[in-house]
Formats: sequence, structure tokens, C-alpha cells
Amino acid sequence: MSHGLDAIRMLGIDIDGTMLGTDGSLSDATRRALHRARDAGIYVVPATGRPFVVAHDVIEALSINDYWVFANGAVTRHVGEAKTIRASWIRRNEAVALLQRLRAGLPEAGFAVEFELDIAYEAGFEDLVPVRPTIPPVMDVLDVLDHDVQKVLVFDATKSLDELYARTKSVIGDAGVASYSGLGFVEVAAALVTKAVALDALACDLGFTAAEVAVFGDNHNDVPMLEWAGFSFAMENGTDDAKEAADRVIGHTDDDGLARMIDEIVDAQTP
Repeated sequence: MSHGLDAIRMLGIDIDGTMLGTDGSLSDATRRALHRARDAGIYVVPATGRPFVVAHDVIEALSINDYWVFANGAVTRHVGEAKTIRASWIRRNEAVALLQRLRAGLPEAGFAVEFELDIAYEAGFEDLVPVRPTIPPVMDVLDVLDHDVQKVLVFDATKSLDELYARTKSVIGDAGVASYSGLGFVEVAAALVTKAVALDALACDLGFTAAEVAVFGDNHNDVPMLEWAGFSFAMENGTDDAKEAADRVIGHTDDDGLARMIDEIVDAQTP
């Protein structure tokens, strides 16, 4: 797989389970490798299922304030310029209808909604995210749903994540795209929203094709970008579908598998 690595101009990198260890930390080796890639002129684009509001810890730890993809592709933002480049929305009336349908089909579930730079959530959600929201929960997200949203999040302690995902997909039909990334909830985005779509649009903005992009992931929601990119790598700790979608399986996130592969890419571009 080393052949052609010198063609890579952009990296799309999942965060949880890929960039971060299983304890949620960013290792020195990974941080150094990503900065080395950036210094070599390669665009480093974190691509996460997290909304912006619960990604501040990684933004601060990584300290690469360029392009980031949030909310599983719903938002592309230039962090340093505090500028949203592109966003996909579920219109308010559609979100209300979606939530009403989900409440009827999943009566034990709780919900959260992501706005551009903020979130509203019902009790219990705060225990499922890596960074606890700074605002308190609400009784019912429908009470504060006064504008368009980027994602609806579904959680239910009475079901396994696989069961919740299957049930959510069945309930929403073609009204949205359901996905999950290993955290304890299912995400529902507007139709056609994926990390792959967001990264493809950003690559076009920067003058690159998919053939010049390498992506790294570990979970179900990474599969579309792993199938899209010219170079794709799944973590050893990844799900079976992520590994099957990737060109190559690399080391475990706790063993700096990402850092070693990034170094291989940079070394291939060094005269």
C-alpha cells in the first residue's frame, strides 16, 4: 500500500476510536504525527460524529485550527476563522415531525437536538458524551425547537445500540439518515448527509479529487468515507464493516496505529 502515498494531499480522520485512544486521550505520538503532516503541506481534517459543542477538548488538545467536519458531515467549519463553510439542515417543521414519529415509535427513548453551535438535550444524554454540556437538560426538546437543526439524537437505556439503530431506521424511513459511532445514541441527519459527502465537497473546494485523499476510521459511520477515498485505513479496533470497507487495516488506536501510518505517508512525500 506504500505505493502512491506521495499523491495524498488531504487526510480525513475520525476522532473517537481513531485519533483518540480508548481512554479518550490524544497521545503525544499522534499529535506529533498530525502536525508533521500539516507541516508537510497536507491538509489535516478531523471528521467526527461529535457536534462542535462537545468537540472543544479535542480541538484544544490537537491545536490544528483549520478545517473540521462535525456532526457526521452535517457541518464543515474552519475553526481558526470561526466560520461555517457548509452545513446541512433538518428544517424545523421536519424536525418536529421526525421527533413526533420517533416518540411514538420509541416511547422509552430520550432525545437531543444539535443546532449549529449549541445543543438541547433531555436528561440522561449528558452521561453519554465525552464532554459534558455546559447547559442543563430540558424536559422536552420540542419545547425549545424554535429553528432548524443539524441532527436529532436518540438514546434509550432499555435497548442495545444495535437494537436502537435498527428501530430508529425503521421508524424514520426515508425522512433522514440514521447512524451511530460507538457512543450511546443514534444520530439522525438530513438525507444524504455523511462524512464522505462533506469531505468530497471540501476536497473540491481545495482543488483535490478523492484519489488524493486518505481517510481513517473505526466505526459504522465511517464506512461511506472509507469507501469514497482514494486511500482508506481502518483501525485494528474497528468494526467489521469498517475494516471491510477500507483498503488496509492498521494498528490499534491504543498502540498509535494512526501515528505510524501518518508517518509512513509523510515519509513517502519526503525527497
